[in-house]
Amino acid sequence: MKIMNVCLLAGLACGLGVPAFAQQNAGAAGDIKYCNALARTYQSMQPVQEGMPASDVVTLSQCESNPRPTIATLEKKLTDKKIALPPDDRIAQQPGSSRSQ
Repeated sequence: MKIMNVCLLAGLACGLGVPAFAQQNAGAAGDIKYCNALARTYQSMQPVQEGMPASDVVTLSQCESNPRPTIATLEKKLTDKKIALPPDDRIAQQPGSSRSQ
């Protein structure tokens, strides 16, 4: 009986983290998508002939691995240059807005 209780507790301990991990990754997918949209917008304002500073290249490369801080950095860079931010699908659409889903 003691072994069965230990196995049951071990199974519960391992199984409880799985749904939380899955939900965390689902949220990250939206962050990565928005981060990539910001990166495309930022890249489009750079002349191809001039290239991009190395620090900007490093920032853009972090969308997959560290999207939230990268989103904040890219939003600041774009708003400082008065560039419109791309639509953020992570935010619920306001009633009566014209943007379609």
